[in-house]
Amino acid sequence: MYPVTYEADFQPEQNRATTFFRIILAIPWIIVGIVYYIAATFTHLFAWVAVVILGRYPEGLYNLNAGFVRYFVRTSAWVYLQTDEWPPFGISDDTSYPIRVEVAPPAEHQSRLKAFFRIILAIPMLIVSYAVNYAHQWIAVIAWLTIVFRGYLPEQLNTALTFCNSFYARVYGYLALLTDEYPPIGIEKGKGGGMAVAAPASGDVPPAAPAV
Repeated sequence: MYPVTYEADFQPEQNRATTFFRIILAIPWIIVGIVYYIAATFTHLFAWVAVVILGRYPEGLYNLNAGFVRYFVRTSAWVYLQTDEWPPFGISDDTSYPIRVEVAPPAEHQSRLKAFFRIILAIPMLIVSYAVNYAHQWIAVIAWLTIVFRGYLPEQLNTALTFCNSFYARVYGYLALLTDEYPPIGIEKGKGGGMAVAAPASGDVPPAAPAV
């Protein structure tokens, strides 16, 4: 299983009012996210230097960056209507929340070379992310219309949102150097019936593509 996993409980019945005003309601989380993003810019740089020089990820820094990834993905899933439960402002794991991003403990050793060239290696996934982001926005629009006018989230839309959010979780984790494994693409059942991306990658770096 990939070291960064995403799970989402399917909640078909959602609040029409909080869905209608979701962007406005999300402002406090966006503000906190900006603060975290600024901090993450430095912590990711520190992690890159540490892994390139030491060949390992300091545990405290690892947990901090894993928390930032968790916050961004968890908040994005709420903003994009996969759940209407208010997300935590913190970065720690919360198993009671319907959106869960779990990160495996840091590896004892990591590849200095892969860390050094991480941005270059991630280019195919960053290209794909543009298509995923475009699809994600349209899925969210359809979900918004369906919830506001019919009061529920169809299972097919939930599955599509899970795919997009899972993709982001794994790509963000890879960019944050939380793993050397290249992000796979696919969907399978996770623990407790949640959905998670987990199709195996064919190698460390897939062929170039034909995207908190």
